[in-house]
Amino acid sequence: MTGHEAYVFDLDGVVRDFSPGDANPAIEVALGLPTGHVAATAFRPELLLPTITGRRSFEQWFTAICSELERVAPEPERVREHMEAWRTHRGCAIDETVERLEALRSDGHRTYVFTNGTDYVPTELSLLGLDRLFDGVLNSAVFGVAKPDLQAYAAAHRAIEADLGRVVARAHVWFTDDRDDNVTAAREFGWDAELFTR
Repeated sequence: MTGHEAYVFDLDGVVRDFSPGDANPAIEVALGLPTGHVAATAFRPELLLPTITGRRSFEQWFTAICSELERVAPEPERVREHMEAWRTHRGCAIDETVERLEALRSDGHRTYVFTNGTDYVPTELSLLGLDRLFDGVLNSAVFGVAKPDLQAYAAAHRAIEADLGRVVARAHVWFTDDRDDNVTAAREFGWDAELFTR
């Protein structure tokens, strides 16, 4: 892991965990929905992909999810009230990763977060106190293309070079992600990538 010019971390599942305090089970019970229905709705490709490629804002995504849930909930008028818990739960930091990032930064290394995220990610990082850990946010919502598309890695690499103010060899970028396909794509692009495990 040492000897690189940039250290890049995926966000969800690597830096941030949504499991503690997950509001979905209580929402589903309150609304009379099947287990897993909120997440399954939120991550349907037709709702998610426009959001993580910058064609829909986080707030528009939230509205679209609520609208879909209102179609199936026994009491549709209660959906938005209960979904506020989903909207406000932005996860929590993964302590081991925070420690790793702090160690890298104390040694003077440049660190970045690379996420298939929404336009709300910078605010979320600030709310969680994680923005201090990164020199830049590499966000698919800004790039218009998401991992594992190689164009997403190309856009992220250009952003790193712009931040550093110099050309950076691809092999000098270290990257970790909790998804095999994203790690495989990063390696294909030329980054030194490893699968994140806890």
